Amino acid sequence: MKFLATHIKHRFQFFRWLYFSVIAATLVLMWTGQPARSENFVVYFPNAHSILPLKTYENVRYLPVLKLLKVFGHVARVRSKKKELRVWFESTELQFHQNNRVVRLNKAKLRLSNPPQNIEGEWMVPVDFVTQILPTLINQNVEYQVGENRLFIGNISPNSFTLQMQPMQGGARLTFQFAEPVNLRTAARNGKWILYLGNRPVEPAESNFEFRNAYISRVQYDDQDGHPKLILTPAMAGLDFYPVLGNGEKTLVTEIMKPEVAATAPAPAGPQPAPEPQPAPSQPAAAAAAAKPPTAAPAPTPTTSLLPAVVLDPGHGGSDLGASGGNGLLEKDLTAQIVARVSKALQATGRYQIILTRTGDQTVNFDQRATIANTAHPIAFISFHAGNLGPSTPRVMVYTYQPSSPVALAPGADPRPLFIPWAKVQLGYLNRSQQLAQDLQQDLQKDTGVAGSPPMGVPLRVLRSIAAPAVAIEVGSLAPGSNPAPLTQKSFQDGIAAAVVQALGNFQGGQP
Repeated sequence: MKFLATHIKHRFQFFRWLYFSVIAATLVLMWTGQPARSENFVVYFPNAHSILPLKTYENVRYLPVLKLLKVFGHVARVRSKKKELRVWFESTELQFHQNNRVVRLNKAKLRLSNPPQNIEGEWMVPVDFVTQILPTLINQNVEYQVGENRLFIGNISPNSFTLQMQPMQGGARLTFQFAEPVNLRTAARNGKWILYLGNRPVEPAESNFEFRNAYISRVQYDDQDGHPKLILTPAMAGLDFYPVLGNGEKTLVTEIMKPEVAATAPAPAGPQPAPEPQPAPSQPAAAAAAAKPPTAAPAPTPTTSLLPAVVLDPGHGGSDLGASGGNGLLEKDLTAQIVARVSKALQATGRYQIILTRTGDQTVNFDQRATIANTAHPIAFISFHAGNLGPSTPRVMVYTYQPSSPVALAPGADPRPLFIPWAKVQLGYLNRSQQLAQDLQQDLQKDTGVAGSPPMGVPLRVLRSIAAPAVAIEVGSLAPGSNPAPLTQKSFQDGIAAAVVQALGNFQGGQP
């Protein structure tokens, strides 16, 4: 009996050991045999891109070698065994061995950081294959940053950007400065804002930015689908988002704020170009003296004023001369002179902060003007021009924006949705722009004594991207052979300034 009891005890211990060994082996196989995660790896060429699956296996990142080689050329033959892979790529024979870091290229031997693996029936190579072996195979420049999921082939100069976050009262401002222009497109998905940056590859210094801010918590760069984009995660629900692209499409300013703050609080003006040295006079001395604008006080910023903003836009400037009068008077000088008088009259009321799109003789493009205006959230944007309006002078016309082709809205659609293409921003403000234009036309006729026609809608580029009530005032006629002297008279320009003050007061309903 004692022998039998001892025998049974030993058999029990044996089966218990066998049971736990099988369980342990199964857990090990389950743990090590499955990739931790699967992502995309983007290969950028000068005019195209390809996407490859990337798998992480035992903390090593792997790419499928056959799919990778087919992106770059012709795979003539493949011979695959359980622990060996031979591939004839173009004129090179490659040999891979399971758990062996050495790869043969014809008779040469190259070493990888980790051995190739046959994972789930597919031969995979570690990511450093693209820097250790691929350049030898394709004879092209290869640029790869360790740890990233993108590869640049050939003579590609990827875009890059820097990011600054600035807290605001009731919101936050993010400023992205790109090395090259971007083509912005916006979307919203799963409570996040997405900024598509066009087709140009981007190589960010950082891919993730975390913020301890009440309005924005995270900014992430992503191109897993081959489309470079920024993903912004707000820190709370119910916020408004205002993206503005300017500075030659290299500066992206985004403001995240509460809707009630966005409707009332002015924001700092966008980056204004520094004054350039004044060029030598390009007109006779008498005309130059008449056209020289009086000095206007610099526009206050919201740190010194909480008054509603009015943006005044002197048309043209710098290398953009505009129209020219019979005595050499340039449109860029005349508009600067008129804006200086209008600015002085508005400041005298003490009811507005005045922001100018240019303060000297600089070249300022349309997007830069729109950036300055939109980041200020003005109650009105007024652009000044002078052109050929026919034989009689002086004359005054007021214009609003009208798209070159009709735009139809679906029944019940919001004319000002959260995300609006840059080229269609003004469409949400057309009714208010037309109201401002009517007020201006009436007061201009009364204060200048110049009869004018009703306001007209035309596809003016300078108004197209303004996120505020926006109009253009054009005086004339400024054309070769004409006498522009009446347009430079103080009484005429003071009449324009008085009309703008009165019209803005009516437009606001008399409320500052």
